[in-house]
Amino acid sequence: MRDDASRVRLEEMGFEIYVPRGMRAASGRDVLPPTAPERVRARVALIARTESASARALLAQVARAFAFARIDAAVASDAANAGDAAGFVVFGASPGREIGTALPAERQKAVAWTTAAEPHEIAGSVAAKRALWSELKRVARTLAKA
Repeated sequence: MRDDASRVRLEEMGFEIYVPRGMRAASGRDVLPPTAPERVRARVALIARTESASARALLAQVARAFAFARIDAAVASDAANAGDAAGFVVFGASPGREIGTALPAERQKAVAWTTAAEPHEIAGSVAAKRALWSELKRVARTLAKA
């Protein structure tokens, strides 16, 4: 039998947990445990300027990956609209330079951030996808420690 945290995670992923009737009656518990208490969530701003369907799909996948790590992600057009984000994922070189110049040095040191290729470049390149997902893991780990 899985522990409660594993069952909650599987439920979040969309898997239904089967518990035999005899085990439910013996334990007196519901089929699924109540949801775990929410952890404090860090916020990540996903900054991309393209409005294509593939860019929206990529941003949705990145937000879903952060949600799995219990980190909220929101799409912003620039650093000014990102608010007090604890991390940035910037798609494209020019937005990365603009954010680098817009943020004070102390804030740059305090936030976890990474730049990635343009969304249309990521869609066509295996190496760019691999680089993006490895950087997302690094940002998620950094925010989890904070």
